[in-house]
Amino acid sequence: MSRELHALRSAWGWTGVEFAEVVAHSLMGHMLVTDGAGAFHYLDPDLGAVTLLGDETAARAYMAREETQVLWRADTLVDAAVARLGPPAPGEVYSLKPQALVAGDYAPENLIRIGLVDLIYLSGDIARQTRDLPEGAHINLKVED
Repeated sequence: MSRELHALRSAWGWTGVEFAEVVAHSLMGHMLVTDGAGAFHYLDPDLGAVTLLGDETAARAYMAREETQVLWRADTLVDAAVARLGPPAPGEVYSLKPQALVAGDYAPENLIRIGLVDLIYLSGDIARQTRDLPEGAHINLKVED
């Protein structure tokens, strides 16, 4: 089992999805994954959401949508990250600092390079802890070693 798949099962298992494969991931850590039944899902670490897409035909249609491509490529964010942080190392993606991820603050100074596995754990944990909060709820973020 890959490290990414292990991380998905551990950090995002609370969603009920039985992750089977990471089909692809974007430079901003968005993922196209399959489950044990062969259905495709889109994981958005920024929104803390896993969206069921359906079969391969449905996944292809979803990924071909212009709005999905804009999110997947995130050209403006990726360009800003490359200019500020340099290219990601193998196994790394770009994302936001944890506080900015929670707040949805996409300012260039909030961009970081992070291992994809670390992002899976971080975003899954944040999503699990905040999933039942109402929109606009105030939270305190504690960082523990």
